[in-house]
Amino acid sequence: MLILIAAGIVATVFVYFGLQTSLLFRTYFSTPISADEAVSIVAHNLNLTKYRTSDFSTRYVYLRGDGGIFASDINSNVIGKLIGKTQPTLTTGNYFAWEIRHNHNIYFLDSTTGEIVSPSNSSSS
Repeated sequence: MLILIAAGIVATVFVYFGLQTSLLFRTYFSTPISADEAVSIVAHNLNLTKYRTSDFSTRYVYLRGDGGIFASDINSNVIGKLIGKTQPTLTTGNYFAWEIRHNHNIYFLDSTTGEIVSPSNSSSS
């Protein structure tokens, strides 16, 4: 009986550390899209046929479901300090996202799927 309990504890510890370690490595499905791809998605949604990427401003951020915008690093997904506030996300979920600014409008795109996760809000910082 003690051997079975010990084996269960050891297996649980291995699974725990395996899951924790897996969060440190990017997978094919969680690799962020590039800033240029994010701009392209916004341009497509705005029906812009001719545009320059220099007309857009991009920033990689962490977006909380309540609309809190936090600084983030695309290479490590480290969440930094609060840098602004916007409307809550459409699903109230949290996202690593691209903040795309164009003509006083701001769009937040999920960094892996490219979906717009928060509506445009020109009053954000």
